Amino acid sequence: MNLDDLSTQLLFTTVPIWAEGPNGNTSGTAFLFNVPSTVNPAQFIPLLVTNQHVIANAKRVVVEFIGRKGTQPDTSNKLHVDVDLATLNQYSDANLDLAVAPIGGLLNSREQAGMPLFFRSIDPNLIPTDAALGELAAMEEIVFIGYPSGLRDEKNSLPLIRRGITATPAWNDFRGKPSFLIDAGVFPGSSGSPVFILNQGAYATRTGLNVGTRVLFLGVLTSTMVQSNQGTNSVYLGLGTVTRSNVVKDYLSRVVSQLEKIIAVQN
Repeated sequence: MNLDDLSTQLLFTTVPIWAEGPNGNTSGTAFLFNVPSTVNPAQFIPLLVTNQHVIANAKRVVVEFIGRKGTQPDTSNKLHVDVDLATLNQYSDANLDLAVAPIGGLLNSREQAGMPLFFRSIDPNLIPTDAALGELAAMEEIVFIGYPSGLRDEKNSLPLIRRGITATPAWNDFRGKPSFLIDAGVFPGSSGSPVFILNQGAYATRTGLNVGTRVLFLGVLTSTMVQSNQGTNSVYLGLGTVTRSNVVKDYLSRVVSQLEKIIAVQN
């Protein structure tokens, strides 16, 4: 396994998430994101992020991590972890369709017990600035990583990588909201998937062809669009709604600020 490859690293930014509810179980995608501490910007607070609708009305929420052996992932060592529902509900935003939980305690306890977890976190530096966002083409190739319809490689504990294009410009507010559409194979279970631009080798820009690698975190997949006028059957349109990453970052920063205020009071 080539862990120096960017696409390989992106695989390990996500984990499958299952919610047990009164009407059965649902599955989705969660990812790890690092937010700078408001107290010490040199430190980062790791957060688990998913969609609010994935955990809505849940009685129990579980995610699956894998272990680490040396510097390598140990896919034979799987750990199912209950995520605190009260925390997820406290740090949820229905308008943005986001739910967040801090996981630094879990990561530290596993490290101290000699049973570390293998993961990668999305870094805020991957979020394009407003200027960089405005330089993107209306149609950009995108990839998103997750568990469509709950599908995954159970043996190797890996998600699926899917490709598509921006169906509306990433710099436009689709229908007045801080989101855009992608044209891709979006199905339930992909909810919560991080969406990236990942160019390796060469890519086009406004000034011409650039040679090199570009990776940008564009946002979080929140829904798939369906056409419901075909009798009783819903038809998937192959379109997904993505909440832009700069809005996600702002919300996660507010969550970290609230968390650190609570910690300061407790201490």
